[in-house]
Amino acid sequence: MPPRPALPLAGLGRVPAARRLAQHQRAHSTAPAAQPPKLTSPDAARAYCLSLLQRSDFASSLLTPLQHPLARDAHLAIRAFNVDIAAVDGSVSNVTVGKMRMQFWRDAVAATFAGQRPPAEPVAVLLAKVLHSDGAPLSKSWFARVISAREQYLGSAPFPSIDALESYAENTYGSLHYLALESVHQHSATLDHIGSHVGKAEGIAAVLRGIPLLATSGTGGVVLPLDVCAEHNLRQEDVLRMGGNAPGLKDAVFKVATLANDHLITARKMLEDSKGEGKQASAFATFLPAVPTSLYLQRLEKADFDPFSPSLMKRAWTLPWRLYRAVSHKQF
Repeated sequence: MPPRPALPLAGLGRVPAARRLAQHQRAHSTAPAAQPPKLTSPDAARAYCLSLLQRSDFASSLLTPLQHPLARDAHLAIRAFNVDIAAVDGSVSNVTVGKMRMQFWRDAVAATFAGQRPPAEPVAVLLAKVLHSDGAPLSKSWFARVISAREQYLGSAPFPSIDALESYAENTYGSLHYLALESVHQHSATLDHIGSHVGKAEGIAAVLRGIPLLATSGTGGVVLPLDVCAEHNLRQEDVLRMGGNAPGLKDAVFKVATLANDHLITARKMLEDSKGEGKQASAFATFLPAVPTSLYLQRLEKADFDPFSPSLMKRAWTLPWRLYRAVSHKQF
């Protein structure tokens, strides 16, 4: 098989085979979610949501102070909601229980939007404050779409195709970006398109980042698209036994990572073509998840597309600086 071409990621080339790291560690990007306390105070809920992000979605916690001051609580509620929904699959014993938990969140979101007393869950309490005290014009449908998309793949079900993976990324992380734009009162087809591409890239990268965690979990699973696995003769049992040394894994990861990178390239072009609309401070801040996404893809390339590489298990110490540079230059 001919060598894989390098992704156009800041000019980084592929790492020679001699420098590949063979040790495999369990991914730590998503820490197990602790049982949330029963809270009714928005201040306590805000503190809990920030703590949850610091444990389980560190990049989103760093993004909080970079959001518009009036949208920071919305950012915390939206991203903590995503963490809670994503944690359902790993915290239940079977798919049936997982669906019951998803229905709880549907009911909680519906009650919160209806102005009823929210359940004493930190995310619901903070969301109620965002909706009814701050007056954020969020759409219930985006929350419902995240829940339905996550529910569809309960039990670490693999994606049947790369198109299905792309659709999943749009329905989950794309929806988070639409909500973020709504939280800063931005309603524009151009901004939505930029947010959609950033969300797709973020969602696809999140799936790649989760490969080691799922492979070493009790259930054991590989959620790479089945058509990509078939194209590169990648077998799930090989990944579970051999980790990054599984034949075909790096080629499969390369193809999926290229799709994520293509969405970032498109988002950047659309940002430049937006004639300043996308570079308004409040709108641009919602696109900042592109920065940790791009950084992860660069680090993945340096690891020769081995998602099990120990170098990927460490936090990227350059992320705060890259976020500062992105905000300063309005580029991601």
